Amino acid sequence: MEVLRVQTIASQANEAAIPAMFVRAETEQPGTTTVQGVNLGVPIIDFSNPNEEKVLHEIVEACREWGMFQIVNHEIPSHVISKLQSVGKEFFELPQEEKELIAKPPGSDSLEGYGTKLQKEANGKKGWVDHLFHIVWPPSSINYRFWPKNPPAYRLVSTIYSKSLVIPF
Repeated sequence: MEVLRVQTIASQANEAAIPAMFVRAETEQPGTTTVQGVNLGVPIIDFSNPNEEKVLHEIVEACREWGMFQIVNHEIPSHVISKLQSVGKEFFELPQEEKELIAKPPGSDSLEGYGTKLQKEANGKKGWVDHLFHIVWPPSSINYRFWPKNPPAYRLVSTIYSKSLVIPF
């Protein structure tokens, strides 16, 4: 059974082909709702803080209260992050058949691989995303079966990124 992917539906020229349960009102679409230049108060965790206990406490609290946080002073060079974003974008622009080569096996509970997920409903509309997830650290946990071979730079860039990770504790 072929899995219906978001990009396949979204790339169709006929907008009527997109199931109504996924089409959000214009005021809810990312181009008009993405907040820019405003500090929403998302917790910021500073990895340069020498007080490891305080950093751990801040992470726990941010997860409990917000479910997310921003890390600053992580020492991952911005050019490495930019390159990782670039090869990730290249991956998602590949033909569907290429992405399917590293898809999660049907019925798998694994987080790793290329896949599609239905998210929680908001205002009666479903969130539907294609995603790629694979472990980059620690090296002993990496399963290269889920690391794309295409684009050609993907594995090298992901390896450079993983070696840039600084865990202060």
